[in-house]
Formats: sequence, C-alpha cells, structure tokens
Amino acid sequence: MTRSIRPASVALVAGLVLVAVVLGACNQTKNALATVNGVAIPTAKVDAQLAALKKQQPQSFVGTAGVAAAQNYRAQILSSLVQLELIRQQGKTLGVVVSTKQIDDYINRLVAQYGGKTGFNAALKQSGITMAQLRDSISSRLLVDAVMAKVTPTSTVTVTDAQVSKYYDTNKTTQFTTPAQVHAEHILFSATDTALAQKVFAQVKGGADFATLAAKYSKDPGSAKSGGDLGWAAPTNYVPQFAAATEKMKVGSFVLVKSQFGWHVIKLLGRRPAQTQSLSAVSSQIKQTLIQQAQTTAFTKYVAGLKKKADIVILDPALKKIIDAEASGTAAPAGQ
Repeated sequence: MTRSIRPASVALVAGLVLVAVVLGACNQTKNALATVNGVAIPTAKVDAQLAALKKQQPQSFVGTAGVAAAQNYRAQILSSLVQLELIRQQGKTLGVVVSTKQIDDYINRLVAQYGGKTGFNAALKQSGITMAQLRDSISSRLLVDAVMAKVTPTSTVTVTDAQVSKYYDTNKTTQFTTPAQVHAEHILFSATDTALAQKVFAQVKGGADFATLAAKYSKDPGSAKSGGDLGWAAPTNYVPQFAAATEKMKVGSFVLVKSQFGWHVIKLLGRRPAQTQSLSAVSSQIKQTLIQQAQTTAFTKYVAGLKKKADIVILDPALKKIIDAEASGTAAPAGQ
C-alpha cells in the first residue's frame, strides 16, 4: 500500500452508533439509570452502546484509565439518551412519526454507499453494532431531524451576503482550495526484489505496457487491478520517497524509488496546480451551511428549554456526579 492516508471504511456506519438509541416507553425504574418525565432509561440501552464503543475503540478502555473512561462514556451515553427521550416525547406531542419505510430507505442508501450488501455487512460487523441497533439509531436520527424541522424551520433563518463572504474568507484555504495534485501509476515490489524491480523498470522505459506489468507484478492490491493507476492525489498523500519523486518528475517520465513499502516503478501521467473555487461558485453551498448551523444552534437552545421544564431523575449517583460536572463545565474529557 503506497498512500499514507486511507479513508476509514466504516466511518458512517460506526458513527451512527453514537446517535442515541430510541427508547421504548417504559415506566418501570427497575434496571434503569434515569427517568425522563416518568419514562425509564434502561441500563441495558447504555450497556449496549458502551459495548459497541469498546469494540470500535478498544485502546480507550485499557487498564485503570480505561475503567474511568468507561464510566465517563456511560455518563455521556446516558445524557444522550435522556436528551433523545425529551425529543421523542416532544415529537409525539407534535405528531412526528418515523415510518419503517423511511428507515428502510436510509439503510438502502447506506448499502449503495458501501457498494452492496457484502461491503455494508462487513462495515456493520466491524462497527460492533447489530442491525437492530442500527435501525434504532437511524430512527433516532430521523426523529431528531423531523422535530428540528418543525420547531426550528430553515425558512425562519436569514443569511446575508456579508456572512457568506466572511465564511468564505475564513475557510478558503481549508474548504475551498484543492492542493496541487499529481496523477501517477506505480508497480510495487518487495524490498528484496531489487533485481526484478530493475528489470521491469527497464521494460517500461523501453515501451512495455505499464498496465500489463502492474497487473502481473505489483504487490499493491489496491492499484494492481487498475493497471497501477493511483488517480489524482496531492503528493503529501504518499510516503516521503514517493512524494519527492513525483514532485520532481516530468509528465510521461519513469523513475524507480525505494520506500518502506519496497521498490516503486513510477510513471507520472499528469500534474495540475492548486485550485481555489471562487466565492460565486460556492456561495449557495456556504449559505446552506450557515442556515444549517443557525438551525442547529436554535434547536440546541430549544432542547435546553425542554430539559429545564422536564422532570429528569438520574438514578445512578456516580453517573449523576459526572453528568452534573459536565453540565457545570468542570468535567474532564472521557478517557482522562
């Protein structure tokens, strides 16, 4: 593998577990960690989410510090569930209903995003959550979105040209600028295959078909099937030796370099400079972002208002202490 940075394959599915699971109405306080207007938050709901989190981030729960981290995460999960129950109750008052079809449609979009059921199921397994938990999590997300749309509609938000321009100037480099990129192909050999690497390098310089040789010899499974093509990427996406070579090469030329992954026969197909999108090209996108930010801020205040009026009882003294400290701004981050 040549690139030093690869996108996380399970980010979306794993992230969904952090959305609190929808709670069914339950008025019994036995085996509960809290109640919200008389509705219990079952211990099992918190434990299930914590178990999934431990599978995703096992390094965060090692040793004595890991025990403390687990307790802090339990408190965070419980807080999320309390807040979600408040929203669920308000959604019921507002007539908000999340249908099975909505959940199915959401899952179908996830399946498509992962290239089909095989990739989706693999990502789900790696995330540490079950399909039932995922469906509940999606239901929660759809519920929150629906309630937010009702109580803080985007139609009430006004965004000025000055706000758009300020956002653009502040985020031009990080969000709207694509760094200089190179389009390269490579054939990877193990570090001990020096003679073979030199032989193939001579062949490509002599006009042999690069894609054929890549498919035959390359040890990089990610690019061998595509003839060694790595697509467009910033040189910084590659290991230093590879990056330095592509920055110096002329388009159409070949080079043989060695990195910690082994020997690379590289062909440079193209080069393009850094590009910055104009304000006019992204103004609509920025406006939508600012509207969503304003809506989220307004909804956060709305939920805080619900919380003040609600009858919330944290039944676990240790978790209550952590939650109260978090509310007062004196809590340490989870894991510390």
